[in-house]
Amino acid sequence: MKRKKWVSTVVLACMIMAVGCGSDAPAKETAEEQPSDETVQTEDIIADKSIADEKAEQTDAAPLDAKEQLKSDISDMKITYRFDEAEEILNGEEISGWLMDLPDGSISVNETPAKEYVASLAKKHDTFGQTRSFMTHAGETINVSGGDYGYWMDRVSTRQELIDQILTGQSAELTPVYYGTASKYGSDDIGSTYVEINLGDQHLWVYQDGSVVNESDFVSGGLFKGNNTPDGTYAITYKERDATLVGQGYESAVKYWMPFNGNIGMHDASWRSTFGGHIYYMNGSHGCINLPPDKAREIYDQVEKGEPVVVYGGITKEQAASTLSLDEQIQAAQKGYISMTPELQAKIYEQQGMDPATAAAQVQAQQLLQQQVQQMAELAAQQQAAMAEAAQNVGQ
Repeated sequence: MKRKKWVSTVVLACMIMAVGCGSDAPAKETAEEQPSDETVQTEDIIADKSIADEKAEQTDAAPLDAKEQLKSDISDMKITYRFDEAEEILNGEEISGWLMDLPDGSISVNETPAKEYVASLAKKHDTFGQTRSFMTHAGETINVSGGDYGYWMDRVSTRQELIDQILTGQSAELTPVYYGTASKYGSDDIGSTYVEINLGDQHLWVYQDGSVVNESDFVSGGLFKGNNTPDGTYAITYKERDATLVGQGYESAVKYWMPFNGNIGMHDASWRSTFGGHIYYMNGSHGCINLPPDKAREIYDQVEKGEPVVVYGGITKEQAASTLSLDEQIQAAQKGYISMTPELQAKIYEQQGMDPATAAAQVQAQQLLQQQVQQMAELAAQQQAAMAEAAQNVGQ
């Protein structure tokens, strides 16, 4: 009986142990899914050590010196030039090729590529001196050459500003330095606000935003006296009230002075009673656009400094002479503005009371006399030359 009891006790113990062993599996699995505090602490220590090592590596690395840092900054920079909607971008990669190391340890910019770059901008976007296609008030498209209007880049100053900006290592949007500007960029740089001056018609129009706000007849530079007003596109230089215009042989007081081409400009001319037509052939100005006083006052208030002035339609003295009436030709010839032809001389004699036949004979006699005088002068010159040559031979 005691033996059986012992065996039962052993069996019971084994069962109890079996139950305990069965409960060990889930406990182990849970332990794997959720680390113990000791494991977390170990991982934190490893992480801290990694950060510390990284900081140590950064501390051990030598920092960039000022020159290398500037080179790095320049390689990342971007310089932008805007020409209305057009955009020119100079990036750091290209700029880096312009850099030079100086003996003192600093860096500089090679001016040659910088000069070439600025020159390319000017060549592409400058409009100064170009021939412009222009639509006249009459609706005719013409080409206008000459004048000093348009974008004209100051290349030296623009290049220096570019170099200065590069050496800051900072990206920027720059504007070129200009000697002169226009209403807008592009080949059509006149815009829709301007003054149109037609020398042939002796008439001008003032445009604002594409609409005519004023117009007037005028008298321009005296053509036969060699004071003709030049064609071209210009800009109003400035405006001045109560100015005194002084030139060779004249001094004129005006109330409204609007120069656009050196000493040539628009102004009132109170000394004139009529404007337009062919007045400017023989009785023109010294080059200015003479306006009726009331029109000059109105236009003075309508135009602004820098506004385009388009001048066209100028003709030569010969072209002008061909448009004169007979009386105007005689007048011009008598004043020495055009050549006195036999036909004109005959007409002058007729106006003085000679009959046409007598006038023609008189002209013919004068021509014969002039030929004889010319022949005698030529003969005298030949004789003088022969005597001089003979004297030279005797001296030898």
